[in-house]
Amino acid sequence: MALKGKDHVLVVAIDFGTAYSGYAFQFKHDFDKDPTKISAPQAWNGGKANLMSYKTPTCLLLDKDKKIDKFGFEAEEKYANLCMDGENETWYYFRRFKMKLQEGEGLKKDSQLQDETGKKMPALQVFSLSIQCLMSHLMKMLDKQGTGVKKEEIHWVITVPAIWNDSAKQFMRTAAEETGILSGNLDIALEPEAASLYCQYLPIEKFCTQKGQVHFGAAPTGTKYMVLDLGGGTADITMHEKLEGSKLKEIAKASGGPWGGTAVDAAFFKLLTDIVGNPVMTAFQMKEMYDYLDLLREFESTKRNLTANSKEMLTMKLPASLQNLCNEKKKCTFKECVQKSDYSNQIKLVSDKMRLDPELVRDLFRQVTDKIVDHVEKLLQKTPGVSMILLVGGFSESGFVQDVIRSKFQDKLGLKVIVPREAGLSVLNGAVIFGWKPEIIEARVLRYTYGVKITPEFDPGKHPASKRIMVNQKPHCADVFSAFIEVDTEVANGYRVLEVYNTLTPYQICLAIQVYLSPSKNPNFVTDPDCQLMGTLNVIIPDPTEEQRNVIVVFIFGDTELHAVAMEEENQIPFTATFHMIE
Repeated sequence: MALKGKDHVLVVAIDFGTAYSGYAFQFKHDFDKDPTKISAPQAWNGGKANLMSYKTPTCLLLDKDKKIDKFGFEAEEKYANLCMDGENETWYYFRRFKMKLQEGEGLKKDSQLQDETGKKMPALQVFSLSIQCLMSHLMKMLDKQGTGVKKEEIHWVITVPAIWNDSAKQFMRTAAEETGILSGNLDIALEPEAASLYCQYLPIEKFCTQKGQVHFGAAPTGTKYMVLDLGGGTADITMHEKLEGSKLKEIAKASGGPWGGTAVDAAFFKLLTDIVGNPVMTAFQMKEMYDYLDLLREFESTKRNLTANSKEMLTMKLPASLQNLCNEKKKCTFKECVQKSDYSNQIKLVSDKMRLDPELVRDLFRQVTDKIVDHVEKLLQKTPGVSMILLVGGFSESGFVQDVIRSKFQDKLGLKVIVPREAGLSVLNGAVIFGWKPEIIEARVLRYTYGVKITPEFDPGKHPASKRIMVNQKPHCADVFSAFIEVDTEVANGYRVLEVYNTLTPYQICLAIQVYLSPSKNPNFVTDPDCQLMGTLNVIIPDPTEEQRNVIVVFIFGDTELHAVAMEEENQIPFTATFHMIE
């Protein structure tokens, strides 16, 4: 039988990010002595500069047989070399694909992902192989240290954005279980919650303190605060209240959007496209991968040096291949393209260097930070009493981002903006603590209304004619959404909702209950545009009979995932009930 984290000797957290991924771990004796004594070894080789990093790019390189070749920095480097040699066509290279779980209707069990050259692979396999790379890296390190710990003896935690729906969480769980992790040995942690949990334990010297700064962990019971988790792909926001016994509860449903650091990269890429045109930038990205990666790294350094008060021009090395493509496809130099553009007064070319006016780079950031600020303002209006903002995530390490948030919410509104010194590792480290103490989040607020599809008798007074169908020679209404719990409901850990369903045919061996969700409070039909099929709860009937069987299903809320148990109504014999992903 699988054990929970507290019964293991080791908890490992995997932070599977849009731009960067990594892992951290902690043995039980270390947690008991000091919960913040967490190992996140600098074991990732950071490319040509041989930098050592706590995280590595979320890049997966597979050979022609779809077998793992490299992951992270090494995958970036090797694929760039393959591109330079013209040998990349038979390889599979995936990068920054996590956001696909959030876009549109999200990924399903049989969804496909395209690699950099358009070749397709099952999305579930790409995610699973990436998790396997992180796990293998860890296990090799543990073996070198002679710990003797085996994979099945570890309690695993995988982080996901709090704004993800249940289907996306279920996808990540399935991808992790495909690597051999037992279901009972795996928790899903919500990223801003994990960061909040970690910061409760940090001493004041571990924060970027300012005059009058309060100690976050020592804030009194009843304190309400916002966790603003700015990662590579998303801004992920939750609101918490501190309770007795160091516990927390969510006081508003999680929200956010695609406003992470990669959105600034996209704005920079669009700026270059505006200057030289789409054909040049497409060719540069596809044919000059090595230089393209170098340019992104150059821009990353530029981003890190920017503050609200930067006055000096920011300098980047301009790849010769990009300039050559301008000559080839535009019949003019890159410098001439700049001079003809709207940015002629903000970009200067000196030899192979491009010098950017800091205000131009700030404008690229503002395309993202303005959306974050606007969203946070609306949340604060809806949730009075919030006195602090905890700023975490890799994107929050930007000096400009910190300046914007402090200027708007600390200087003007009087909220305390608190930033841990290793803001980019707060989620990862907090996920480890969550593995030991998942019950510390005492209550959460539902982001969706949950329900099932029913087919009641047709009522011409409230049902549209288009939904009228005949069942057993009687008119019924198709696709009606029958809610069993509403959005914005506060649910304690283990909150239960009981529903009764019945078999439809003699000797039925499986009762398949399709569970739908909607952000609306009172959805009418499961076919409404904002309704989504979460998945199917399959209840196995062990001794099917000819008679109709009534089955009690208990939906359990309050955890990071929805759970369910089932039993026969008459004698309450338990049945096996498992959620299955959308095919």
